[in-house]
Amino acid sequence: MILSLAVYTGTAIVMALLGWHVGWREQRLRAIKGGAELPFLSWEIVAALLVYIAVSSARWLTSWDYNMYYSYYVSLQSLNDFSRENFEPGFHFVTWAMGRLGLSYVFYFALWAALHIVLLYYALRHRKFLLPWIALCIMLGPYYVQWMSTLRQTVVECLFVLMVELIVRRRFWWYLALTLLAMSLHKMSILLLPLYLVPRIPVTTGRRWLPYALLGLCVLLGAFPQWIQWCFDKVGQVLTMVGYGHYYRLSASNASFAFRFVFGPTRLFPLLTGIMIIWYYPAIKQMFAGDRCLPATYRFMLLNLGYINLMANTTQYIIRPGDLMRCMTLVMICYAMCYLWRTRRWLPLAAICALNFYYIYYEIYKAVMVKGSIYTPELYHTFLF
Repeated sequence: MILSLAVYTGTAIVMALLGWHVGWREQRLRAIKGGAELPFLSWEIVAALLVYIAVSSARWLTSWDYNMYYSYYVSLQSLNDFSRENFEPGFHFVTWAMGRLGLSYVFYFALWAALHIVLLYYALRHRKFLLPWIALCIMLGPYYVQWMSTLRQTVVECLFVLMVELIVRRRFWWYLALTLLAMSLHKMSILLLPLYLVPRIPVTTGRRWLPYALLGLCVLLGAFPQWIQWCFDKVGQVLTMVGYGHYYRLSASNASFAFRFVFGPTRLFPLLTGIMIIWYYPAIKQMFAGDRCLPATYRFMLLNLGYINLMANTTQYIIRPGDLMRCMTLVMICYAMCYLWRTRRWLPLAAICALNFYYIYYEIYKAVMVKGSIYTPELYHTFLF
């Protein structure tokens, strides 16, 4: 428990301070040279990336997916055998190449962690003022623990933040090329194609009641998920085409596994955060008026929040497509925190921080009280000692 608290809190503080410093230096540079920016690979960002990668590569046997990837990699090295044949070709090639080079699994997990954080930080290279809040949200919120489990999908999620620029600039062919690349890591990335149209959806910022009404409808419908089973059965073949055939058969054969009712802090707090962001969005948009990616990010956050609440009482496998936009919500939360900080709205800032930074401490407490094994994903274990 002490190790987990020290690693998560320490990493969050170090990365946040580095992010604050690079933002402060860039602000000074702009004051002197107008619109000049610091290079992406400034020493603060490089240091933050290395800290994140080091913490992630030393992580050991935490969560089911980690153990699966670990077994897949070491069996490939020792037996020249694949424990699972249906991985996507891009992921399979990277794993095969690193295994053939004889690299330790430490470097293997370091690579995936590097892809996560580098893609996200690079996507925010023109918005460095968000980096301190990004670091705090990742390490103290639900993101890091989930990222270390869903390695391949997280690469796609972070890549999607970068792809938003292509949507805004209407570079469809580049967007398509990156989607195909993402599909070589995870089949579910095909769902990125319809997301290209989401920023075209009109959102009237002057009428907050409309997003609230739609979100409330999603929460209400999500409380009675029986209708989802009917829809799920109708699109079973489509789900099979995008790699979800196994999950479709699983839910179809065991409805009690697929549908249940949950409404704890891990669902309530993101919902309250979304409600706060909707309320402050008109002011946020005004403060960051020159940011072309902000409106698209906001739309993706609304879609993510609505989908998660609509599917909240189903199995995680059905919820997972909504996670493609999870980083959009992360970035939008950081916009809100930055706005509240700059306008000195301390009470709302404290509220949104509490709603997001509670997560890792709450999960560590639960893991310790339940006496979970080494596989408990929230606790930090390391191969070093």
